[in-house]
Order: sequence, then C-alpha cells, then structure tokens
Amino acid sequence: MSRLRQTPDLFMKPGDCSEFQSRIGRVHPTLRQFSMENTGRDATPLASEEAASGVASLPTTKSPSSLLRQCPDAPELGVVPTSCFTDVSQTTIHQENRSFWVNNEKDDGASDQQDDQDQNPTLLNPTLLVNITSGEVDSMPSLSGSSSSSLHRTGSLGSNSGEEEILCVEGGQKYKMGPVVAHGGMGVVREAFDLNCKRSVAIKILPGNRPVQPEEHERFIEEAQITSQLEHPNIVPVHEVGFDTNHNVFYSMKYVQGVTLTGVLMGIRKGDPAIIEEYPLSRLLNVFQKVCDAIAFAHSRNVVHCDLKPDNIMICDFGEVLVMDWGLARHVGANYSGFSTGKTASPDETPSLSAEEVFAQDTIAAPTDSLGAVTRTTTGRIMGTPGFMAPERIWTQTTVDVRSDLYSLGATLYSILTLRAPIAGKDMRMVLQRILNGDIRPPISFNEADASAGVSDPARQIALLHCPEAKIPEPLSEITMKALSTSPTDRYASVKEMQQEVEAYQNGLIWHLVVDDDFTSDKFLENWEVIGGRYSIKDGELRLNGGEPQILLLKRDLPGDIRIEYECHQESAYLNDVSCFMSSVRSSNRKEIPSSGYEFKYGAYDNSLNLLMRSDRRIWSESASPIARGQLYHVLAERIGSRLRLVVNNQEIFRVTDRDPLSGPDRTAVGTVGWIADTRYRRIRVYCLGTPWKSDMLDMAERQTQKGHYEISMSLFQEVMDSFPDAQRLTRARRGYETARRREALTKSLPEWKARLEAAWPGRTFQLRMDNDGLTLEISKSDIDDLSPIVGLPLTTLYCAHNRISSLEPLRGMPLGALNCTGNPISSLEPLRCMPLSTLLCECCRIESLEPLRGMPLTLLVAGGNRISSLDPIRGMPLTLLAIWDNRIDDLSPIRGMPLTALYCNGNRISTLEPLTNMPLVTLNCSGNLISSIEPLRGMPLTVLHCGENKIASIEPLQGMHLVILSFPDNQINTLQPLKGMSPASLSCGRNLLTGVVPFAAKPPDDFGFDCDTIPTRELEWLYEKWSHDFRFAFHAKNVQVLLALRRNDLAQLRSLAAEFKGHRYLFIPKFLRWDEAKAYCEKLGGHLVIITGEEENVFISSIFKSGCWAWMGLVTRENGHEWITGEPVSYLNFVDKLQESKLGPKIFSGRWARDDVDGASNSFIVEWDS
Repeated sequence: MSRLRQTPDLFMKPGDCSEFQSRIGRVHPTLRQFSMENTGRDATPLASEEAASGVASLPTTKSPSSLLRQCPDAPELGVVPTSCFTDVSQTTIHQENRSFWVNNEKDDGASDQQDDQDQNPTLLNPTLLVNITSGEVDSMPSLSGSSSSSLHRTGSLGSNSGEEEILCVEGGQKYKMGPVVAHGGMGVVREAFDLNCKRSVAIKILPGNRPVQPEEHERFIEEAQITSQLEHPNIVPVHEVGFDTNHNVFYSMKYVQGVTLTGVLMGIRKGDPAIIEEYPLSRLLNVFQKVCDAIAFAHSRNVVHCDLKPDNIMICDFGEVLVMDWGLARHVGANYSGFSTGKTASPDETPSLSAEEVFAQDTIAAPTDSLGAVTRTTTGRIMGTPGFMAPERIWTQTTVDVRSDLYSLGATLYSILTLRAPIAGKDMRMVLQRILNGDIRPPISFNEADASAGVSDPARQIALLHCPEAKIPEPLSEITMKALSTSPTDRYASVKEMQQEVEAYQNGLIWHLVVDDDFTSDKFLENWEVIGGRYSIKDGELRLNGGEPQILLLKRDLPGDIRIEYECHQESAYLNDVSCFMSSVRSSNRKEIPSSGYEFKYGAYDNSLNLLMRSDRRIWSESASPIARGQLYHVLAERIGSRLRLVVNNQEIFRVTDRDPLSGPDRTAVGTVGWIADTRYRRIRVYCLGTPWKSDMLDMAERQTQKGHYEISMSLFQEVMDSFPDAQRLTRARRGYETARRREALTKSLPEWKARLEAAWPGRTFQLRMDNDGLTLEISKSDIDDLSPIVGLPLTTLYCAHNRISSLEPLRGMPLGALNCTGNPISSLEPLRCMPLSTLLCECCRIESLEPLRGMPLTLLVAGGNRISSLDPIRGMPLTLLAIWDNRIDDLSPIRGMPLTALYCNGNRISTLEPLTNMPLVTLNCSGNLISSIEPLRGMPLTVLHCGENKIASIEPLQGMHLVILSFPDNQINTLQPLKGMSPASLSCGRNLLTGVVPFAAKPPDDFGFDCDTIPTRELEWLYEKWSHDFRFAFHAKNVQVLLALRRNDLAQLRSLAAEFKGHRYLFIPKFLRWDEAKAYCEKLGGHLVIITGEEENVFISSIFKSGCWAWMGLVTRENGHEWITGEPVSYLNFVDKLQESKLGPKIFSGRWARDDVDGASNSFIVEWDS
C-alpha cells in the first residue's frame, strides 16, 4: 500500500502513545538532536497566535543532507503524540540503519487507490517541536500527537530558570485533504483545510506513484526550509513542515487563487479578447517587476531560484503576484546538480518537447506550485526547464550564480513579449545545443511582416495583440537579449540593474542605438575620427597607441543624454586611461575636446585614479589601479540629465548626481580617450535617450536647460512656480529658473566677447564657450604675448599654453578653477593669489616660487621644468597628483600626509623619501636625485616605480609589491632576489652591480633591460642558450646576442643582427649609457645614433620593438632649434606634443619622440649604419 494512502484506522487517540514511549529515539532521533543542539537563546515567549497557527521558521544549523544521513529506519507507526516529548534530553539515540526509509511497496491497486485518494478527502496529522524561548522551530517536523488540541510544556512560559523549554503541540487530524490541484516530477500539491485555523491551505507531498529516493527527501525538506525563510509579499508563504502518520514528509503553504502567467500568455496567444483587454503589455511588465522584486529579495538572502518560468508565476485574483516552486532553489555556492547523481541530461533520458509543450501549461484554479510540469527535475535528469534554464546549468557541476536567474528572467520576459519560449524543439538534443549556442531569435524579429518575410510557419503568425500597435518595443527586445546572453558576464550584474532598464522603458526613457561598430574593417572611419597617436585594424580590433591624448571621436553630433559602451584591453607594459567622454564641445584644438565635457576616467594618470571630470574639473575621484595588462574591460558610461554613471565589467564604479550639470546646444561630442598606452577596442556602441512620454513639467524644464533652450525652460519653470507647488518643488523651480536665466544672459553676451577678442588678436585661432555659469577660453599655440584683452571676461577656465606670455597680471581677481599656462616665459604666479584653482599646469616656465598658491584647494598641480626650490607653500593641500620634475627641490617634508596617488619628483636634489611613508602612491618617479634608501616605500600600493640614477643599494623594500613597470638603472644594486615572484611587464635594471638575473631567467619581462659590466660572460651565454630555444623570448635572446657580440667587439655579427630598411641598417643596443656616451659608442661601431627623416622610416623602426622602447636617438634641441647629429636638415618631426618638442636637450625615441626629464639619464640606444 502506498505510503501516501491514509485511512481512518491509522488515527490514534491521545492516550495511545505509551507503546511508542520506549522507542521514540529510534523513530526520529535527528529531530531530538536538533532540539538539543539549538540551545542558549534569549528567552522570548512564543506568541499565542504563532502557537495556534504553527507558523515558525526552521532551524538552519543542520543541512538537510546531514540531517537525513542520520535518520534511521522508521518503524511502521500511526501517530506519535507530542506529549511524549516531555524530556527528550534523556532519550537514547540509536542509529542502527543510516538509510532513509522509503516504501517501495506496490500492488496492483496502487494507482486505483491513489485515484481514490485524490477524490476523497482524508485527514493529515502533523506536529512540530517549537522552542518557546525563541519562537522558532527547533527541530525537524515531528510526528503528530493526539486529536486533542491541548499544549504541553516542560516549564512555565514565564520562567526565568534559564533551562531550555520545549513547547509541545498536540492535535491530530489537523488537515482535511482535498483533491490534487497540481502534480509533477518533484511532488504533488493537494488542496486541504486547516482544521485548527479554519482556512484553506495547500499541502505539498512527494509523489506516491513511484519509489522516492533519499536525496528527494532531502531536496524536498530543503525546498520547504528555503521558501519559509523568504518572507516577501511576492513569494508564497510556507506555514508548516512535518510528517504525517505514515512518516511521509509534507509542508503546507498559502492556498492561492488565480492564474499562472503561462495561462495568461496562452490566452493572449489564442486571441481571448477578455484576457487581452485585462493584460496589456503595460500590466504584464508590472507583473514582471514584481517577479523581479521577489528574485532580488531571494538574491539578497543568497538564494537562487533555479527554475523560474511563467508556469511558476501566479497572478492572483486581486493583483497579487507570487513566485512559486522553490524546489530547485539553492543557497549561493551550492552545486547546480543539487543532490543528483551528477550526470548531465541525456537526450535519451529526457522527453521530446514540442514548442507548445516547452512553453504552455494548463491554467490551474488554485495552485501553489507548478512542480516542474515541463521537464521532471528528479535525480539523473535536467535540473530545470530547457528554454528557461541558463546554458551553464546544463553542466551539473557549474556553481550556482545569481546570473543564472537573470537568464531565466530574460526568458520569462521573452515569453511575455513574444508569447513563445526562447528555445523550443522536437528533439531534446537539439534544444540543449541551441541553449549552449545561444541560438535565440531577438523578440523584435517577430515584428516582421509574415508576407514580406515569405514565411509560412504558422508559429510566426501569432498576433502580438497585447503589445502597443501589435509590435514588440525594440528597447524591451534589447533588454531581453542582454539577459539571455550565453556568457554570464554579458548579462546584467543584478536583478536591480535589469529592473532599472525595464522601468526606464515604462517611464518612457528609451535608449536608441545610434552606432554599433565592431572594427572588422576600416569602415569604422565612416563613423569615427582618430585624433592623436597611431591606429591600425587587426583581427577585429582597433589598436590606438602613442597619443597624448589618443581620441576616438564620433563624427555625428549627439546632444542630450548619452550612453556609450565599449570593450577594450591594453597590451603595453605602460597602462593608463581606459576612458570616454560625452557632452563635449567640438573645437579647432581637437585634443582639448574631451576635457570640455564630462570625462569618465578609468585608470587615469598612470593607472592611479578613477575620476569623473566636468570641463576639466574633478567632481568625483578615488585612488585605484584597476587596469591589468591583457584583461578585457566592458565599459558602460551614461548621462541622464544630472545623473552620471560608470560601470566596468558589471561593477558600478560611481553613480554621481552633478549639482551643476553641463548645458548648451553645442555639447554634442562623444568618444573614447586614452594616453600613450597600447589600447585595443573590440566593439563600441553609442545610444541616445529618447524624450520620455511621462515627463513631469520640472523634468521637461531641466531637459530644455540641458539642451540650451533657456527661454523655453524659464517659461516651464515659471509655470510650475505659478501653480502653487509644494515647498520642495518651488525650491527646485526657482533654482532651475535662476540657472536658466544666468546662462541665457551669458549666451547672449558671447558674440560681443568673441568680437572683442577677434579684434585684439586678429588672425589668431581661439575658442570661447560657455561652461555652466562661466566661460572657457582656449587660445593655446597662438603666438600671443598679452592676455589684456580678456580682462573683464567671466572666465572660469583658461588654456593659454605654448605662447609668449610673460605676465599673468590680467588674470588677477578672476574666478578661475582651471588654468594651463605651460610653455610660457612666466616668472611669477603672484596674480593667481587667492584664486579658487583646483587644477594648475605651469610646466616649463621660469617660475621660482609657489608662494602665491598657498591655501588654494588644488587637487592637481603640474609645475615641472621650472626653478622652484621649496614646496612649503603647498603644505596641506588636497593634492592627488603632483608633478615637480626638473626643479631645485631638496625636501619633500611639506607634502607629508597628502593623499597623493601619483608623484613625479625626478630630476631634483632630494636625498630622502621619508616624508612619503604610508602615502597611497600608485605611481612614483624619483629618478635623478640623491636617494640612497627606498625603505619609506615599503608596503605602498605602487604599480609604477622609476628610481634610476640615484645611490640606492637595496631593493628589498619592494618585496611583495605588484609592480607593472619598474626601472632603477644606474644605482648600486647587486641582486634582483627581492623581486622573486614578481611579474613586471617592464624592468630596467642596467648599469648596476648585478651578477645575474636568475629570478627572471625562466620568464623574463616583455621589456627587460639588464646589462651590467659585472654580469659574467658565461652568465650571458647561459641566458642565450635558455632563451634561444623558446620562441616567446626570441627578442630577449637577440639582445643577449648583441651584448655578447659587443664584448667580443664582433662588428660583423652586430651588422648581421641589424634590421635593414632602404639600404640602412638599424640595431637596438641594450646597454645603458648617457646620451653623449651613446653617441661616442655608435661612432666607435662605425655608425651613429639613429636619425629619422620620414614617417615610413619611423614606422619601420617602431616595428622592431614588440613591447615598445625608450632609447636615445640622434636628435638634440638647442636654443636655435632641432639638430640631427649628422647635420641632416630637420624636415620631419614626430613629437608626442608641443611640450616635448620645446624642451632643450637630447631626445628619446619611443615610437613618438620625447625628452628624458632627467639630465644625465642612462638609456639604451639605436645605432644606424648608412649604406
């Protein structure tokens, strides 16, 4: 007889429990063990209504797995009264048989008896052990007691004795069983009536028409426990868990009246007018949002559903939405296979499914649970429903992740939109393969006219009558397909993020795709312009490198709210700036375009900071070193009005509300921006935000301000103020009106000021624009020598670099926040005193004192190449970046305690780094000083360190650091052993006292310069033998060959190793010499330092170096101009920028040309032999 079969003769009276008293421990010892182990809680009386209803949460100190492994065989019993549990602590626990008892009895009448059971109501008799001190169930469900309703307890409810108290509940015949309302592979749900609480409930039990495996018991109990712990309005509540008189586990839950989402969608699909009218897409999206609420709540409790689908979503009679069937739910970190055998589903073991079978289920009148009606979720079978199950879950060993539920949410939204499952098929093998391949048609494709498509498939002819104009909205289609991405990393990072996208559509905030380029060919130039640096297309990637900056600018004007998404990675040793910009202003000085708008900077300033900049002013920042070489980054940046957000690899970097957002009709430039580093872009997409159809008038007014339509916005703000708004709206309207009024006045004044400057500087190129409540003027490289024409202009930002300006006096009293006066013969900063500057660049001037800057709120100061001797005036500033290279500074004490992440103090007279102790530096260049110890750097988060040309004897303080670029040539270091285990991309350690490079012999850095006269020749020979047999280290092996040939003075071999171009030979010499030494060394070899006379030659020499280079070339800049050492006329220039071109002294080749800012620096070099 089936154990689900219940007959009245099994019911017992309250007094008939004595025969079980002696063997109660052998019945359910684990129940008692739970009770004994969960002790020591604070005494809290159990509420009477909880005792009456039996609502309590199950303990979590034991896993179901451990629980059931301890359960012995249970004898055939009727009902065990809970009055027997008066002193469980003295009962002996027997574990004679560890197998969980499962009845495999079958007889010919089993199915008939089951059918009778479904038709005839019976009684179920459960009981619970309840800890009265906490109000929580303190054991697994016990067997029920007698039919009386009296309560037994071991002590007074008000007792403060400190002893554990157990509330024992009597009462058999608690549930009157009704018919089956749902059934499936995981269980059966029956309607029931709670005789104690006088209410209808639903009872879930395991199926009785087949043997039940032990792991199914465990999974069933875990389902009840997990569901009971998820107390949320959109999750079906569990009332009670227990065993009936035949020891069958069950749990009771809310009896739900309504219809499944499947039923609704099938009704729409069949064209039911009533259902179509009741459930338009707008209401279905509200249903979906409530489902998302439930899943998000579960995720906050580290629970994933694992079987979400329309059939497990109930829409109740009064609008409630409940997520049902948590039978496959798991805590995050559990194995997807749950308690299964670990097998993947075999097509031979699973049923063939039609599209209708995969998607559609019968609507049920009073369901509590759909029980996986599509595909049975039992041992050895797929744990989930194909079509709604994430690809990674097909393989049972995959770890549970919330993103699997995101896939199921996407599949559910797909069904809502298309009235179809995402994937269906006649053959299970085909269905599974399509899931793994991501072979899913976008929902929007079903909008195509059947006739024009020439498709006769009846499935294509389902009318989408629930959608607006019977068409699926494109934004919802895009949201769906993102959630259904085959790779979890390409999906939404959280339910909340997906909800925000759906909510944006509901509010009319729809992102429209404007550009989508994957860089498979040069056709991207139809949409984009490359500014600065070099570019090339290879293997579906756009490579940008060598620019300061290097910009990818969208040719199309895009005003308003913008979203930009792109995928990129960096492959150079130097890592810096994976950034983008929007709301910028196009100008003739194209390199300044990004800084005129919002810059979303990731890993900026030598990979030391994440930043949000507005018109070159910092409005948010954090110290960070996020970029790793070779790692792919998916970057998303967006602006919606005053709200700005940056997300990288599904991690939100910032979400900022700008109190003073940029506005104006000319803010239309969008693109990406980097700096020097070798950056590869795989794909880039740009969206613009449509005008919302559900806008509040204040929102409309603010959008008009953003677009620069100030008169319209003032009119709207005035209308709000005249409509008797509440205090908050009135304040917002007044503030908006005043902002629009000021900007309207500035806009009207622009033509007059431009005319004034054109008259003062005839023929000069400049740009004057409005940035919020001030003006920005760009007049760099314009050969002006006087700033007097700008007196009286309400400037807040001024770029006047590389002119002939000798005095800043006309700036006195201006409210400047940012100033770049680099490359001018300025000797005094006195006119800047008391300005609210946050950014100041004044490199390569003639400045002797920073005293006028005292007390300024500077966060960025670049003052290299001057005559500054003291940093005392900047003491206490909130600087995060300081560049003071090539000055006369001998003391860093004034910067002690600053929040600096980047410091460039190379080429000074500094003898100690002690003031830098505990500073959060990520980048430090202190080369060319008098430093003897780097002990103060110990424990810093450095990724870039240059400390060459000092007196350093030990690099032991660097041990354990994660340095990417490290250079310390020309010191007194005799071992690299402290660097063991480090993997820098670039390491320069030549001209030291090294005798070997053992820590890097097995895997040298890509850029590795190590030549020292103290390294024995036999060591070099050993390195060549080691590296020459590994193709990865061919460049390193060649460098060792060069060093060995130099030691043998083998000129013939050196020439044979050189690369040939148009009759000339070029060879990289990996020795570290000063420029004048390198010049003489090349002449000794019968050649000269390389000279470059054209772009083609420059590109060829660059191609010699796999990972870039930093090498002396034969160019020197003097007061009267540039000179090649051969006397060749200088007709071709390829400097990084104007600043590098103007610096006096010998030049460096790095693809582009620059100057080493340390006088007397030691570097490698390139020798050239003429034909």
